[in-house]
Amino acid sequence: MALSPSLPSVTAVIVTYNRLEKLRHTLTETLAQPFAHVIVINNASTDGTGAYLDGLDDERLDIVHEPVNNGGAGGFERGFALALQNRAAEWLVCFDDDAYPAPDALAQFVALAPAENVGGVAAAVYFPDGRICSMNRPGRNIFHSPRALLSVLFSRSGALGLEDAAYAGTQPVPIVFSSFVGLFVRCAVARDILGLPRSELFIYRDDSLYTLTLTQTGYTLLFAPRVCFVHDCATPSSGVRVYTPLWKAYYIIRNDIPFFRQLAGAYFPFILPLLMAKFLKPTLHYSNPGLFLRIFAVATADGIRNNFARSHPAVMALCADKAKPTARN
Repeated sequence: MALSPSLPSVTAVIVTYNRLEKLRHTLTETLAQPFAHVIVINNASTDGTGAYLDGLDDERLDIVHEPVNNGGAGGFERGFALALQNRAAEWLVCFDDDAYPAPDALAQFVALAPAENVGGVAAAVYFPDGRICSMNRPGRNIFHSPRALLSVLFSRSGALGLEDAAYAGTQPVPIVFSSFVGLFVRCAVARDILGLPRSELFIYRDDSLYTLTLTQTGYTLLFAPRVCFVHDCATPSSGVRVYTPLWKAYYIIRNDIPFFRQLAGAYFPFILPLLMAKFLKPTLHYSNPGLFLRIFAVATADGIRNNFARSHPAVMALCADKAKPTARN
Protein backbone atom coordinates (compact mmCIF):
# COMPACT_ATOMS: atom_id res chain seq x y z
CA MET A 1 0.00 0.00 0.00
CA ALA A 2 2.82 2.40 -0.80
CA LEU A 3 2.17 5.86 -2.18
CA SER A 4 2.45 6.17 -5.94
CA PRO A 5 5.74 7.59 -7.26
CA SER A 6 4.08 10.95 -7.95
CA LEU A 7 3.10 11.44 -4.29
CA PRO A 8 5.39 12.36 -1.40
CA SER A 9 6.89 9.63 0.75
CA VAL A 10 5.56 9.96 4.32
CA THR A 11 6.86 7.96 7.28
CA ALA A 12 4.71 7.58 10.39
CA VAL A 13 6.50 7.55 13.78
CA ILE A 14 4.57 6.12 16.75
CA VAL A 15 5.81 5.86 20.34
CA THR A 16 4.14 3.37 22.67
CA TYR A 17 4.30 2.36 26.32
CA ASN A 18 1.88 -0.08 27.99
CA ARG A 19 -1.25 0.81 26.02
CA LEU A 20 -1.62 -2.33 23.96
CA GLU A 21 -5.34 -2.13 23.23
CA LYS A 22 -5.11 1.46 22.05
CA LEU A 23 -1.98 0.68 20.03
CA ARG A 24 -3.87 -2.10 18.22
CA HIS A 25 -6.47 0.39 17.03
CA THR A 26 -3.87 3.02 16.21
CA LEU A 27 -1.92 0.64 13.99
CA THR A 28 -5.08 -0.65 12.31
CA GLU A 29 -6.03 2.90 11.33
CA THR A 30 -2.47 3.83 10.38
CA LEU A 31 -1.72 0.79 8.22
CA ALA A 32 -5.02 1.27 6.40
CA GLN A 33 -3.49 4.38 4.80
CA PRO A 34 -0.63 4.42 2.26
CA PHE A 35 2.21 5.56 4.51
CA ALA A 36 5.54 4.56 2.98
CA HIS A 37 6.89 3.36 6.34
CA VAL A 38 5.58 3.04 9.89
CA ILE A 39 8.13 3.16 12.70
CA VAL A 40 6.99 1.98 16.14
CA ILE A 41 9.17 2.69 19.16
CA ASN A 42 8.21 0.35 21.99
CA ASN A 43 9.42 2.02 25.20
CA ALA A 44 10.02 -1.20 27.16
CA SER A 45 6.32 -2.04 27.51
CA THR A 46 5.43 -4.85 29.91
CA ASP A 47 1.82 -5.52 28.83
CA GLY A 48 2.37 -7.83 25.85
CA THR A 49 3.05 -5.03 23.38
CA GLY A 50 6.36 -6.58 22.30
CA ALA A 51 4.83 -9.94 21.36
CA TYR A 52 1.96 -8.22 19.55
CA LEU A 53 4.30 -6.07 17.49
CA ASP A 54 6.55 -9.01 16.64
CA GLY A 55 3.51 -10.87 15.34
CA LEU A 56 2.53 -8.22 12.79
CA ASP A 57 3.22 -8.82 9.13
CA ASP A 58 3.50 -5.65 7.08
CA GLU A 59 6.61 -4.84 5.10
CA ARG A 60 6.23 -1.14 5.90
CA LEU A 61 6.71 -1.72 9.64
CA ASP A 62 9.99 -0.96 11.42
CA ILE A 63 9.72 -1.96 15.08
CA VAL A 64 12.21 -1.02 17.79
CA HIS A 65 12.07 -2.54 21.27
CA GLU A 66 13.85 -0.24 23.71
CA PRO A 67 15.42 -1.88 26.79
CA VAL A 68 14.22 0.96 29.06
CA ASN A 69 11.42 3.51 28.98
CA ASN A 70 12.95 6.73 27.65
CA GLY A 71 9.71 8.68 27.81
CA GLY A 72 7.84 10.15 24.89
CA ALA A 73 10.71 12.53 24.13
CA GLY A 74 13.26 9.74 24.01
CA GLY A 75 10.96 7.63 21.87
CA PHE A 76 10.42 10.40 19.37
CA GLU A 77 14.14 11.14 19.26
CA ARG A 78 14.79 7.52 18.30
CA GLY A 79 11.90 7.41 15.86
CA PHE A 80 12.87 10.64 14.12
CA ALA A 81 16.47 9.43 13.81
CA LEU A 82 15.33 6.25 12.07
CA ALA A 83 12.94 8.12 9.78
CA LEU A 84 15.63 10.58 8.74
CA GLN A 85 18.06 7.79 7.84
CA ASN A 86 15.82 7.06 4.86
CA ARG A 87 16.91 9.69 2.36
CA ALA A 88 13.86 8.96 0.20
CA ALA A 89 11.46 10.05 2.94
CA GLU A 90 10.16 13.56 2.27
CA TRP A 91 7.95 13.93 5.37
CA LEU A 92 7.47 12.23 8.70
CA VAL A 93 4.36 12.39 10.84
CA CYS A 94 4.40 11.56 14.54
CA PHE A 95 1.78 10.61 17.11
CA ASP A 96 1.23 8.70 20.34
CA ASP A 97 -0.09 5.17 20.72
CA ASP A 98 -3.53 6.46 21.71
CA ALA A 99 -3.85 8.71 18.65
CA TYR A 100 -4.54 7.86 15.04
CA PRO A 101 -5.17 9.55 11.68
CA ALA A 102 -8.68 10.07 10.35
CA PRO A 103 -9.37 7.87 7.30
CA ASP A 104 -8.54 10.69 4.86
CA ALA A 105 -5.76 12.35 6.89
CA LEU A 106 -2.91 11.40 4.58
CA ALA A 107 -4.92 12.24 1.45
CA GLN A 108 -5.82 15.65 2.88
CA PHE A 109 -2.17 16.30 3.73
CA VAL A 110 -1.03 15.36 0.23
CA ALA A 111 -3.70 17.67 -1.23
CA LEU A 112 -2.15 20.61 0.65
CA ALA A 113 1.05 20.40 -1.41
CA PRO A 114 2.93 22.60 1.11
CA ALA A 115 5.30 25.20 -0.32
CA GLU A 116 9.05 24.82 0.20
CA ASN A 117 9.07 27.37 3.04
CA VAL A 118 6.65 25.19 5.04
CA GLY A 119 8.66 23.08 7.46
CA GLY A 120 5.74 21.51 9.29
CA VAL A 121 1.99 20.94 9.20
CA ALA A 122 -0.07 20.35 12.34
CA ALA A 123 -3.30 18.39 12.16
CA ALA A 124 -6.58 19.28 13.85
CA VAL A 125 -6.85 16.86 16.77
CA TYR A 126 -10.19 15.77 18.21
CA PHE A 127 -11.45 13.48 20.95
CA PRO A 128 -13.30 10.38 19.67
CA ASP A 129 -16.62 12.14 20.34
CA GLY A 130 -15.71 14.99 17.99
CA ARG A 131 -14.75 17.66 20.52
CA ILE A 132 -11.52 19.60 20.02
CA CYS A 133 -8.69 18.03 22.01
CA SER A 134 -7.47 20.96 24.08
CA MET A 135 -4.10 19.47 24.98
CA ASN A 136 -3.19 19.31 21.29
CA ARG A 137 -4.41 22.78 20.39
CA PRO A 138 -1.68 24.56 18.36
CA GLY A 139 -0.24 27.79 19.71
CA ARG A 140 0.10 31.35 18.54
CA ASN A 141 2.59 34.06 19.41
CA ILE A 142 1.20 36.56 21.91
CA PHE A 143 4.62 38.04 22.63
CA HIS A 144 5.30 39.81 19.35
CA SER A 145 4.20 43.17 20.78
CA PRO A 146 3.07 44.66 24.13
CA ARG A 147 -0.36 45.33 22.64
CA ALA A 148 -0.82 41.69 21.59
CA LEU A 149 0.26 40.46 25.00
CA LEU A 150 -2.05 42.79 26.91
CA SER A 151 -5.01 41.98 24.69
CA VAL A 152 -4.67 38.28 25.53
CA LEU A 153 -3.91 38.71 29.22
CA PHE A 154 -7.04 40.80 29.69
CA SER A 155 -9.28 38.68 27.49
CA ARG A 156 -11.58 36.01 28.86
CA SER A 157 -9.50 33.14 27.53
CA GLY A 158 -6.00 34.48 28.15
CA ALA A 159 -4.68 31.43 26.29
CA LEU A 160 -1.97 30.69 23.74
CA GLY A 161 -4.10 28.19 21.86
CA LEU A 162 -5.68 28.65 18.48
CA GLU A 163 -9.34 29.67 18.51
CA ASP A 164 -12.16 27.27 17.67
CA ALA A 165 -12.90 29.29 14.53
CA ALA A 166 -9.66 28.04 12.96
CA TYR A 167 -10.90 24.45 13.30
CA ALA A 168 -14.14 25.33 11.53
CA GLY A 169 -12.29 26.85 8.58
CA THR A 170 -10.93 25.17 5.50
CA GLN A 171 -7.69 27.06 4.91
CA PRO A 172 -4.35 26.43 6.66
CA VAL A 173 -3.40 28.96 9.33
CA PRO A 174 0.17 29.88 10.37
CA ILE A 175 0.98 28.93 13.97
CA VAL A 176 4.04 29.16 16.20
CA PHE A 177 4.14 25.76 17.93
CA SER A 178 2.16 22.53 18.13
CA SER A 179 2.07 19.08 19.70
CA PHE A 180 3.53 15.87 18.31
CA VAL A 181 0.06 14.37 17.69
CA GLY A 182 -0.49 14.60 13.96
CA LEU A 183 2.58 16.75 13.26
CA PHE A 184 4.05 16.44 9.76
CA VAL A 185 7.70 17.54 9.56
CA ARG A 186 9.62 18.06 6.32
CA CYS A 187 12.53 15.62 6.58
CA ALA A 188 15.04 17.91 4.87
CA VAL A 189 14.35 20.63 7.45
CA ALA A 190 14.71 18.15 10.31
CA ARG A 191 17.99 16.80 8.91
CA ASP A 192 19.60 20.13 8.06
CA ILE A 193 18.14 22.57 10.61
CA LEU A 194 16.18 21.12 13.50
CA GLY A 195 17.90 17.87 14.35
CA LEU A 196 16.10 15.52 16.73
CA PRO A 197 13.66 16.06 19.60
CA ARG A 198 15.32 16.48 22.99
CA SER A 199 15.26 13.15 24.79
CA GLU A 200 16.42 14.71 28.08
CA LEU A 201 13.00 16.35 28.46
CA PHE A 202 11.49 12.85 28.94
CA ILE A 203 7.87 14.00 28.60
CA TYR A 204 6.06 17.31 28.03
CA ARG A 205 7.07 20.32 25.93
CA ASP A 206 9.48 18.34 23.74
CA ASP A 207 6.98 18.91 20.93
CA SER A 208 6.35 22.59 21.73
CA LEU A 209 10.08 23.37 21.86
CA TYR A 210 10.79 21.44 18.66
CA THR A 211 8.10 23.21 16.64
CA LEU A 212 8.87 26.59 18.19
CA THR A 213 12.46 26.19 17.04
CA LEU A 214 11.13 25.39 13.56
CA THR A 215 9.24 28.66 13.31
CA GLN A 216 11.97 30.72 14.97
CA THR A 217 14.43 29.56 12.32
CA GLY A 218 12.23 31.13 9.67
CA TYR A 219 10.19 28.18 8.42
CA THR A 220 6.41 28.24 8.35
CA LEU A 221 4.34 25.92 10.53
CA LEU A 222 0.76 25.51 9.34
CA PHE A 223 -2.35 24.34 11.12
CA ALA A 224 -4.40 22.37 8.58
CA PRO A 225 -8.03 22.01 9.72
CA ARG A 226 -8.84 19.42 7.04
CA VAL A 227 -6.05 17.09 8.16
CA CYS A 228 -7.62 15.40 11.17
CA PHE A 229 -6.37 13.08 13.90
CA VAL A 230 -8.18 11.47 16.83
CA HIS A 231 -6.64 11.40 20.31
CA ASP A 232 -8.33 8.78 22.48
CA CYS A 233 -7.03 10.15 25.76
CA ALA A 234 -8.63 11.08 29.06
CA THR A 235 -10.61 14.31 29.02
CA PRO A 236 -8.79 16.87 31.19
CA SER A 237 -10.72 18.16 34.15
CA SER A 238 -12.15 21.65 33.95
CA GLY A 239 -11.28 22.19 37.61
CA VAL A 240 -7.95 22.50 39.42
CA ARG A 241 -5.22 20.52 37.65
CA VAL A 242 -3.62 17.95 39.97
CA TYR A 243 -1.02 15.73 38.31
CA THR A 244 -1.04 12.00 38.95
CA PRO A 245 1.32 10.23 39.23
CA LEU A 246 3.06 13.03 41.05
CA TRP A 247 6.29 12.73 39.05
CA LYS A 248 4.47 14.25 36.09
CA ALA A 249 4.32 17.54 37.98
CA TYR A 250 8.12 17.69 38.02
CA TYR A 251 8.36 17.45 34.22
CA ILE A 252 5.47 19.83 33.61
CA ILE A 253 7.03 22.51 35.81
CA ARG A 254 10.64 22.03 34.73
CA ASN A 255 9.93 21.85 30.99
CA ASP A 256 7.46 24.73 30.90
CA ILE A 257 10.21 27.12 32.01
CA PRO A 258 12.55 26.70 29.00
CA PHE A 259 9.54 26.68 26.69
CA PHE A 260 8.23 30.01 27.93
CA ARG A 261 11.75 31.41 28.06
CA GLN A 262 12.15 30.65 24.35
CA LEU A 263 8.62 31.75 23.43
CA ALA A 264 8.41 34.94 25.48
CA GLY A 265 11.93 36.23 24.93
CA ALA A 266 12.37 39.61 26.64
CA TYR A 267 8.97 39.20 28.34
CA PHE A 268 10.07 36.05 30.19
CA PRO A 269 10.98 37.75 33.52
CA PHE A 270 7.42 39.10 33.65
CA ILE A 271 5.87 35.75 32.67
CA LEU A 272 7.81 33.63 35.17
CA PRO A 273 5.86 34.83 38.27
CA LEU A 274 2.60 34.03 36.49
CA LEU A 275 3.87 30.53 35.73
CA MET A 276 4.86 30.02 39.35
CA ALA A 277 1.42 31.15 40.53
CA LYS A 278 -0.25 28.74 38.10
CA PHE A 279 1.81 25.80 39.35
CA LEU A 280 1.30 26.64 43.02
CA LYS A 281 -2.45 27.14 42.76
CA PRO A 282 -3.41 23.46 43.28
CA THR A 283 -0.96 22.86 46.16
CA LEU A 284 -3.62 22.19 48.81
CA HIS A 285 -5.41 19.75 46.48
CA TYR A 286 -2.49 17.30 46.67
CA SER A 287 -2.61 14.58 49.33
CA ASN A 288 0.85 15.67 50.50
CA PRO A 289 1.21 19.43 49.89
CA GLY A 290 4.66 19.48 51.48
CA LEU A 291 5.95 16.90 49.03
CA PHE A 292 4.47 18.80 46.11
CA LEU A 293 6.18 22.01 47.27
CA ARG A 294 9.49 20.17 47.42
CA ILE A 295 8.98 18.88 43.88
CA PHE A 296 7.98 22.37 42.76
CA ALA A 297 11.16 23.88 44.24
CA VAL A 298 13.47 21.31 42.62
CA ALA A 299 11.70 21.43 39.25
CA THR A 300 11.74 25.23 39.20
CA ALA A 301 15.44 25.36 40.05
CA ASP A 302 16.24 22.78 37.37
CA GLY A 303 14.17 24.64 34.78
CA ILE A 304 15.69 28.03 35.50
CA ARG A 305 19.21 26.57 35.42
CA ASN A 306 18.51 24.56 32.24
CA ASN A 307 19.44 21.45 34.17
CA PHE A 308 18.05 18.37 32.40
CA ALA A 309 20.56 15.90 33.82
CA ARG A 310 18.24 14.52 36.52
CA SER A 311 17.43 10.94 35.53
CA HIS A 312 13.92 9.53 35.54
CA PRO A 313 14.74 7.17 38.46
CA ALA A 314 16.01 10.21 40.36
CA VAL A 315 12.78 12.06 39.59
CA MET A 316 10.76 9.05 40.78
CA ALA A 317 12.77 8.98 44.01
CA LEU A 318 12.21 12.70 44.51
CA CYS A 319 8.48 12.25 44.13
CA ALA A 320 8.14 9.17 46.35
CA ASP A 321 5.74 9.84 49.21
CA LYS A 322 7.68 8.01 51.94
CA ALA A 323 5.44 9.37 54.69
CA LYS A 324 2.33 7.98 53.01
CA PRO A 325 3.35 4.80 51.16
CA THR A 326 -0.27 3.81 50.47
CA ALA A 327 -1.41 7.24 49.24
CA ARG A 328 -2.93 7.47 45.78
CA ASN A 329 -0.38 8.40 43.06
